Amino acid sequence: MARKTITKKPNAAAPRRRKADRPNLSERILDVAEELFGRVGYGGATTRAIASRARVNVGQLHYYFESKRAIFEAVVARHGKEVTERRRQLLQEAQARHPRGIVPLEVLVDALVRPLLMAEPRAGGRRTSMQMHARLFTDPDDTASMVRADIYDETNALYVDAIRRALPKIPAKTLYWRYYFMMGAYVWTLLQPGRLEAISQGSCDPADMEAAIREIVPFVCAGLAAPAGR
Repeated sequence: MARKTITKKPNAAAPRRRKADRPNLSERILDVAEELFGRVGYGGATTRAIASRARVNVGQLHYYFESKRAIFEAVVARHGKEVTERRRQLLQEAQARHPRGIVPLEVLVDALVRPLLMAEPRAGGRRTSMQMHARLFTDPDDTASMVRADIYDETNALYVDAIRRALPKIPAKTLYWRYYFMMGAYVWTLLQPGRLEAISQGSCDPADMEAAIREIVPFVCAGLAAPAGR
């Protein structure tokens, strides 16, 4: 009896591997949306513009994200969760080093601002990432405000409580105001509006975040710890 010859079929998995090697479509949409939200804000961006820049149709975009808000939440969460998790980790480490529960003020401020100013860049680059962070804090749209609260309020409360323990003589209302002013300082630093170069006649680089942290920490600490007014 003649032996039956078996012909091997082409490996069907190969095309799937090539497909998997292509950039993830949902991530591409988020990368494009991040750049657009960073430039024009939540209100100025449209799903049609995001789809066009991501080279997909609106139907494909809605397959991954049901609304513009869903896209915005996903974009902000990519950065915000990294920032808040790092802030929480640094605070826990600092509290472990100071078992009495009172962490030095400069340690708290550094742990608060460093994860934001030194956040890892995304595909759009360092500038785009910083614009997105700054836009989140300054965008007046109600949706941006709600997303901001969902992501940042919990860790802000942890740091306010830790700073109050470090500065027991500062009235609570005064400390809230000063914490608010501190937020303005690091958001302005994120925005990099070009004023620092003008003021310093080019001797200071606003993109040098390590230098920014070295300068902003003692500045903020002095403001937080200043004697309360009458």
